[in-house]
Amino acid sequence: MSLFLFVTIQTYVLANRCEVAEICVTDLSQADCGAGFVVVPNATIFGCCPACRLDDGTGGGEDGNENDPGPTEGCRPPANCLPDGRYAPVQCKGDVFTGRCFCSDENGNRIFGQMWRSEANEMSCACSRKRHELETKHGKLSTLHCTSNGDYEKLQCDEGMCWCVETKTGQPITPPVQEVDMRRLPCFSAASLGEQYLRRCESIVYALATIHREQSAHGTNFLGNPITFCDFDGSYGSYQIQNGIAYCTGRDGKILGSWQVVVSTMQGMNCNCARDTMLYFPERGMTVSEVCQPNGNYRPNQIAGNVTYCVDSDGYQLESKEDWPPECLVGS
Repeated sequence: MSLFLFVTIQTYVLANRCEVAEICVTDLSQADCGAGFVVVPNATIFGCCPACRLDDGTGGGEDGNENDPGPTEGCRPPANCLPDGRYAPVQCKGDVFTGRCFCSDENGNRIFGQMWRSEANEMSCACSRKRHELETKHGKLSTLHCTSNGDYEKLQCDEGMCWCVETKTGQPITPPVQEVDMRRLPCFSAASLGEQYLRRCESIVYALATIHREQSAHGTNFLGNPITFCDFDGSYGSYQIQNGIAYCTGRDGKILGSWQVVVSTMQGMNCNCARDTMLYFPERGMTVSEVCQPNGNYRPNQIAGNVTYCVDSDGYQLESKEDWPPECLVGS
């Protein structure tokens, strides 16, 4: 009976698609976007929030479908493909020493979750795939927690209910209980969780949503409010926005180096190079040899001595010139 009640609650939440719009904490104007960009009212957060997009002459920005940014062709080797032609949840790059495996959506786009290739034998990315699906296809603001490699954490809470799961599949192994009673669950650990389920970043997102909702109810909107993004493990996302500037940030929300750009030019910003340089590679006793762009992304064209080569958005060398983007082909 309890499990049936949980499914009913989940179904009801999915029906309220734009509750997620509560996390829109600013209203963009054309002046905010700058030259060459246009305001698209329903461009982000599953069609609920505005964003600046490159003007393609149609007035709708560069991308007409935010929820389907994937490639037009099916999965092809050397990518890891499923039998039905879709991209497998785990995609690996590089050699066994410096290579990594990343979680991806069904279109091959990188999502939250990564491991060094030599340690990724049992990596499933099941949690990252599920949460990405809930947010992009169902418009649901989810608080499911994933581990750093994209698997499920043992304790999961969502919409005021908590339960224990099998970490590789997310299959519930206990009936759900109210969040106030989560200490009764065998997977609860005060040492790893603390006093509440939501982590600091998530708590800030919900607080900002409440502030924005109250301001909107009184006809005001303070543009100085920061915009906070969280990763699927509840830590801070790769960049944060404050006072019109997008900064690359660490998992603790602190600014990394000097990688930053104005919001009107941040399209495509992922901070992969900044985070690899300051976090992931140093944690393994390694250094990044590639050069980053001012926005924290990897610069596509790289030079080692007299040799010019090209890297993808994750910093791995593209062997075939057929795969090189235009930036790498200039002067080659």
